[in-house]
Amino acid sequence: MKISFYRNLNTLETYATNKRQIKYHFSNDEDIDVFFGLNRKFEFDSRCKRPPELNGTVVASVSCNRDKDICINLYPISQDHYPHIARNEFHNEVLPSIKEWVHNQNIKPETAVVGVEQYIIDWNGKAHIFHQLTFL
Repeated sequence: MKISFYRNLNTLETYATNKRQIKYHFSNDEDIDVFFGLNRKFEFDSRCKRPPELNGTVVASVSCNRDKDICINLYPISQDHYPHIARNEFHNEVLPSIKEWVHNQNIKPETAVVGVEQYIIDWNGKAHIFHQLTFL
């Protein structure tokens, strides 16, 4: 596992989780790249022809390409829009869900991988919403 920080946050921003929680849920032996703030906000890949409608702010996305390279991206969000209870929910429910999604990607046979798969988590102000995409 490789964890990288690309953006120092100002005092009004936060990430949905932290390095300690990532290390708690994922082992160092897993072949995963974790990026904090690589991009300022989430954007759909240009190859995604029918993106879902997102009604909240994307706080994290996970992608798996044809080579089964797993990448977790965490995006900054305003502390005013992301309360402490949301962070706890992310640690207790969302991270285990991401771990399960990553595990399911890793156990797929090579013939089952048809393109890029993404798992997108957004916060609508009340709950985390999950979206799964597949595109070529």
